[in-house]
Amino acid sequence: MKTIEVRKDYVYAYYDGTNDVDTLIALMEEVAELSKKENVKKLLADLRNMSGEPTILSRFRVGIAGVRILRGMTKVAIVYKKVDSNRFAETVAVNRGLPSMITHDFEQAKQWLEAE
Repeated sequence: MKTIEVRKDYVYAYYDGTNDVDTLIALMEEVAELSKKENVKKLLADLRNMSGEPTILSRFRVGIAGVRILRGMTKVAIVYKKVDSNRFAETVAVNRGLPSMITHDFEQAKQWLEAE
């Protein structure tokens, strides 16, 4: 199941399908399109129920694609299940200029997103 909608002052995306680089890139493109259309510069993505575990290379590819596709976003918060390497894509994106946070805590992500 996939949901993408504007909530308050951010785009909310929920996805519980397969963890696949091409699918995640397509999801980011949909988010970017809605963000531009509605002039919303923040994203909260809930991926906690996504199945499968990505490789380090896949995390790198998703981070690089996020920088390219979500350019212009002021904050990107991703909620993902707790795993040891879940911040690698965040590091890739942040090091390339995309203000990002990946956490397993939905409320923490929301608070970070809403903080000025």
